[in-house]
Amino acid sequence: MRRISIAVAPFSIVLLVSLMVPVALGAHSRHHYRHHRHSRRGARIETLHPRARANLTAAVFDMKRHGIRPRVNSTFRSTSEQRAIFRCSHSAHCRRRRGIYGARRPGTSLHEAGLAVDLGGVASGRRRHRHLTRRGRQMVRIMRKHGFAWRYGLKDPAHFEISARNAGFRTERAAIRSGQARHHSPSHRRV
Repeated sequence: MRRISIAVAPFSIVLLVSLMVPVALGAHSRHHYRHHRHSRRGARIETLHPRARANLTAAVFDMKRHGIRPRVNSTFRSTSEQRAIFRCSHSAHCRRRRGIYGARRPGTSLHEAGLAVDLGGVASGRRRHRHLTRRGRQMVRIMRKHGFAWRYGLKDPAHFEISARNAGFRTERAAIRSGQARHHSPSHRRV
């Protein structure tokens, strides 16, 4: 197989990585990605709020400098996608099958504002025996350095978010309303 090297802008690299997520994931995650619409749409970095997108781009490059290739599993979610994940989070079988730690009620998640991102490989182990991986400790440190809070810790280790206030909103609800309106605008619809 021939290798081709090209020079591209930093955002293009992150976008390319996000589009390649299904290839990089393990067998269980590939199944999850292929069969659940929220994942395909959720891993698109361009749907994030501009502040979160810029911070995530910087964090991804920082991680790569440290030899970490982050898996972006989920970013923006529509309210209907959040509703489906919330329902699933109440079933142990569904949570295991889809790899979900937990989910907030629709209308309350910063994923709906485009201010949250879920990264794979942060922790391992079952629910009560979960622990950060060595790589996960570095990922948490780097994400915090770039303005992301690790809000739920080991309860939902994949989840990182930028506060609504740091993104210029008075409340989380205002950020979510803005994110959903941005998502439904004609410029964000796929042709």
